[in-house]
Amino acid sequence: MADRESDSRTILESELIFGVRRRERMAWAVAIGGVLAGLGGIALAGMTLPLKETQAFVTIVDKDTGLAERAVRVEAAGIEQGAAVEQSLLYSYVKNRETYDAADNEARILQVYRMSAPRMQAALKAQWDKSNPNYPPLIYGASGKVIVDVLSITPVAPRTAQVRFTKRLEKAGEPDRIGKFYATITYEFQPTAASAVQLVWENPFGFTVTDYRVTAESLEAQNMEGQQ
Repeated sequence: MADRESDSRTILESELIFGVRRRERMAWAVAIGGVLAGLGGIALAGMTLPLKETQAFVTIVDKDTGLAERAVRVEAAGIEQGAAVEQSLLYSYVKNRETYDAADNEARILQVYRMSAPRMQAALKAQWDKSNPNYPPLIYGASGKVIVDVLSITPVAPRTAQVRFTKRLEKAGEPDRIGKFYATITYEFQPTAASAVQLVWENPFGFTVTDYRVTAESLEAQNMEGQQ
């Protein structure tokens, strides 16, 4: 019986001493495994993070179904693409602003107006005010047309460019008159606050002209523009 008690005591002591140590080793092993797994997860997230990107886009919501459909996708552009976009916007701005055709003057000038800073908007209003002696319909007449051809677009400073162009005035019963001009344009890109998708499509980059000056290259060109 004494032997059984001695054996029981030995088993109990072994469990109390060595069992605790064994459980401690297991706990440490589990803890270390958890730390390694956590570090592995962080490393994996770090490797996959560059693969993720945020894309900005405009959606059209069908008022009947409530479904949203992507309408516009804006992507990053390289230096060459950016320069091409800027030249395209400058081309369109000058073409729309300097062309004269009674059939579509309103649509073109409104588009130019929306792509202009407040000071340039005020200048447009003054130019197209009927009390202005250089009011375009007074200069060109009801049947007159001014056709614009852009010759070159040259950057002269960051966000400033010179656009050389010709204007050909056509009037019934008169020979065509051609004058050469250049416009010095300062511009910037502002985030669009337009809510209508059509306006976003019209100017998705927020191109805004902050200064616009036209200079005639010849006396003939000056005469074409009246007192301008």
